[in-house]
Amino acid sequence: MKKRGNGISGRNILVKYTSTFLGGLLFFLPILALYYEKNLFSITNVALIFSIEAIALAIFEIPTGSIADIYGRKKTLIVGYFIQLVSIIFLYIGGSLSIFILYALIMSFGRALCSGSDSSLIYDSLKQEGKEKLFKKVNGNDSAIWPFAASIGSIIGGYLASISLSLPILATFIPMSLLVITTFFYKEPNYTKPEHKSILKQSYNSLKSVIKSKQLTLIILTGIILFGLGEAVHLLNPLFFKLKEMPISQFGYIFAITFGFSSLGHYLSHSVSERIGNKKTIILSIIGSAIFLLLALPTTKYISVLFFVIPSIFFGLRNPVMGYLVNKEVKDSERATIASIFSFSSQMGIAVFTFLVGVFAEQQGLLFSYFICALAILVVPIIYIWVKDNK
Repeated sequence: MKKRGNGISGRNILVKYTSTFLGGLLFFLPILALYYEKNLFSITNVALIFSIEAIALAIFEIPTGSIADIYGRKKTLIVGYFIQLVSIIFLYIGGSLSIFILYALIMSFGRALCSGSDSSLIYDSLKQEGKEKLFKKVNGNDSAIWPFAASIGSIIGGYLASISLSLPILATFIPMSLLVITTFFYKEPNYTKPEHKSILKQSYNSLKSVIKSKQLTLIILTGIILFGLGEAVHLLNPLFFKLKEMPISQFGYIFAITFGFSSLGHYLSHSVSERIGNKKTIILSIIGSAIFLLLALPTTKYISVLFFVIPSIFFGLRNPVMGYLVNKEVKDSERATIASIFSFSSQMGIAVFTFLVGVFAEQQGLLFSYFICALAILVVPIIYIWVKDNK
C-alpha cells in the first residue's frame, strides 16, 4: 500500500513551478552566441565553449545523480543552483577563452546537480500520495513555464543587449538569486534510498539497470541524436538569424516566440499523447521538427525565421513524454541517477554534434550544416519502431 502524504506534492509542485519560472529568466539567452563571438572572434571558438560545457555536464551528470539519490534531492538542488549563480560571475567577467571555459565548467557542475534531482523530487512527491500518473501532466506544465519565462527574459534581454551585450548577463543575477532562495521551500518526499553510501556503486548499479532494459537503451540512444543535433542547431541560432539579416534588436522577440512555441508544446503534451499515444507523439514531433528546419533554409528573412522556430512546438510535445517513459522504467532508489544517465548521454550528443556542426559550418556554411542535421534527425523515427508505448 502506498504511503500518503499531507499535501507534499502540492507544495513541491508550487515551488517547482516558481523555481522553473525564475530559472527561465536568463536574459542573456538571445545574445549568448554573439557575446562569445565578440570575445572569441570565430564560430569554431563559440561552438567549442558550448561543447566544453556539454562535455563537462555529461561528466558530472552520473555522480551528481547518485549524490541526489543518496543524500537527498532538496540539498542537492540548493547547492546546484547556488553554484550556477556563482558561475554567472565568470560569464560576466569574460574576455578570454580561459575565463569562458571556467564559466562553462562551473555552470555545468551546478546544472548537473540539479538535473534529474528536481524531476525525481516531484515524481516521488506524487508517488507518495499515489498520484504518479499525474507526473506527465505536471512535468508538461512545468516544462511549459520555463520557455514562457524565457520568452519574457528574451524580450528584456534583447533590449538590454542593444545597450550592451554584457548587460543582460548582469541583470540575470536578480532572478538567479531568487531561485536559490525559493529552493529552500521544498519538502523532501519519502522514497526508498540506496542501502549504501557509495556514489560509484550507485552509478554502477544504475548503469546495469539501463543496459538490461531495451526500452531505456533505445530512449537514451535516440536522446543522443535528438538532443545533440537539436541543441547544436538551437545554440547557434543567433548566427542563423544574423545570416538572415535580422536586426539584433529583434532577437529577443524571436527567442520569445521560440520559447512561446515550446511552452505551448509542453502544455499540450499530456493531452496529445493521451489521445494518440506516447510513441506516435514522439515520432510525429520528430518528423515535424526536421521538415520545418528544411523549409527554413531556402526561404528568406521573416518566413525563414518563422519556419525555424516552429519546431519548438514539437520539442515541447515530445520532451515530457520521453521523461515519463524513462521514469516508468526505473526504481525509486535509482531514479535520479538514471535520469542523470539519460542527461549524460544527451549532453555527450550535444558536445559532439555542436562542435562538429560549428566546424562544418565554418568550412561549408551554416545553412548546409543545418541541412545535414535535419536529414540526420529523420533517422530517429526508425529507431522508435522498437520502443514500447507504455501508458
